[in-house]
Amino acid sequence: MSSWSATAARSTSAGVTSSYTTPTKRAAFAPSAEAGPSRARPAGASPAYSSRRHSLYGVEDRIVIDPGSRIWKVGFSGEANPRAAFFSQDEDDPISSTEAWELDLERLKGVRTSRSEGDRLVGVRIVKKLRETFVKHLMTDPKSRKVIVVENTFLPTYVKEHIARALFENLKVPSISFTPSSVLSLAACGRITGLVVDVGWLETSVTPVYYSRPIFTLSQSTPLAGRRLHARMRSLLHHYGVYVPPPSSLDNIQPGPRTEGIPLSILTDRMVERVLSEGCFVGGVFLEPEDEVEMDVDMEMPEGDDDLEDLRAIRCARRRFEGSSSAKDMFFKVSPAKGEAKDMGSATLIVPGWVRERAAEVLFADDDDEEAESITHAILGCLLKLPIDLRTSLASSILITGGTASLPGLIPRLRIALLQRLLPRPRDMTSSPPVSVIDSPAYRAKETKQWRKRSLEPYKDLYGLTEEIAILNDPAPLEGADGSKGGKAPRWVPSLLSWVGGSLAGSLKTSSPELLRETYDTLMATSISRGEAYRDELEASAVEIAASVGVSVDELRTGEALNDESGLGRRRGWREGGVAVVGDWSRVIRV
Repeated sequence: MSSWSATAARSTSAGVTSSYTTPTKRAAFAPSAEAGPSRARPAGASPAYSSRRHSLYGVEDRIVIDPGSRIWKVGFSGEANPRAAFFSQDEDDPISSTEAWELDLERLKGVRTSRSEGDRLVGVRIVKKLRETFVKHLMTDPKSRKVIVVENTFLPTYVKEHIARALFENLKVPSISFTPSSVLSLAACGRITGLVVDVGWLETSVTPVYYSRPIFTLSQSTPLAGRRLHARMRSLLHHYGVYVPPPSSLDNIQPGPRTEGIPLSILTDRMVERVLSEGCFVGGVFLEPEDEVEMDVDMEMPEGDDDLEDLRAIRCARRRFEGSSSAKDMFFKVSPAKGEAKDMGSATLIVPGWVRERAAEVLFADDDDEEAESITHAILGCLLKLPIDLRTSLASSILITGGTASLPGLIPRLRIALLQRLLPRPRDMTSSPPVSVIDSPAYRAKETKQWRKRSLEPYKDLYGLTEEIAILNDPAPLEGADGSKGGKAPRWVPSLLSWVGGSLAGSLKTSSPELLRETYDTLMATSISRGEAYRDELEASAVEIAASVGVSVDELRTGEALNDESGLGRRRGWREGGVAVVGDWSRVIRV
């Protein structure tokens, strides 16, 4: 008999009950006699051995959900990283594989400008993703978990309603806390005041936060964000990328001929995402040549795809950036296009270097066609709207977040663009300033000239902030007189800042006020009863009007309303086929 069996036998014969477990790691215990967080625990062992209950088994940790129109991030509070990050739409979705919702329901793909159908479709998508969150990614019971929802500044109200309805009515969570993403992003950096720039998918939002209070009335937004960057990259690859097909047969193992222009069937949403994440970066400030002449040639949009940009803008980008870029071309292996042999290897995509470097220029230039301002102008416009006593503190605490902000070189380029806009225009040093008396003709002429030039310096009131501009998560901050300016935030990925702040708020229990399920049920019951009472009033008023006029509104066929005789342009009564069926009902009701 082995020594272990002998020892077990002696322990059993002595009347001592022993339990044996298979140790996974030899741990050194720190001596401590106190209970709580400081009690003895294995040093360096799994978090399951810690005094704090593990997220998989405890119910104290809250669920932190950062729902984006394109990417969702979910996990437990108190953890440094989310458990899962996934696309909001499945790749094989026949309707749309890009975003789960739109800022305008009529623009949602697959609904044919029907707002009711768009609202229903968004609700179905949110319920599906929330159920996957708890069942597939977190594997926990939603009925015992409080939820923190990271709320973007301009998150549509109907999306919040669908999220609350799905969590309360479908998953039966005990409470929900909608917390502003701007406050959580600053909390992840240990700040309570700052200017949060969220470069997301649908839009870029600029939100000022002062002492953990977001000033939503002064927030700015622009549609120049991730989706516009994807459209620019897809258009550039379709026109100027190089496609190399695989060999046609075993007799000829050489790759096929190179063709300029990549087929749209290969440029899927995931492929463009791969090119952006693996091969793109933001170049330095582009200086226009002095002899550059803007060509205004009318070019039509290629038919068959609404996601491509105007061909005139694409050709203008090539003319501006192709000759000045020093970036090298990049190669990607992809599946062959339709009609090509699938068993002869992979095809090759060649992304030109100037496309890799200058595709993000679309974020730094105003779009006059859609009246969209650049990210730089959105930030300066927000600073200009702030009270003068808040500008300095917020300009020195700019925080860049969002998935698109993870592009290499975007944050330093944004800092340089801000400083360029805040530099005064050069003055003519050859002429001496005129000396004039107030209210004299020379003084009035000078004042009129300055007033006409006001549009040339829209940010003149912000010139004093040039030395104060600093980005908290700047990877390459400037060196100032007091040391490094900016770059003092923890090295979190910009796309995870808001989720990390929600995890911290959940562990400290400092999130926004909770909405309990009982309170939600009471509010919904009250709203339903008020809606039913209002519907009954409408039906009663319709019956009363029909009785007084003599014709029911449902019985009226296609026709037109009548003008009143007084000529005020008010439509009263109803005419069908040139015959007045209902007269001026306002006069009938007064009688």
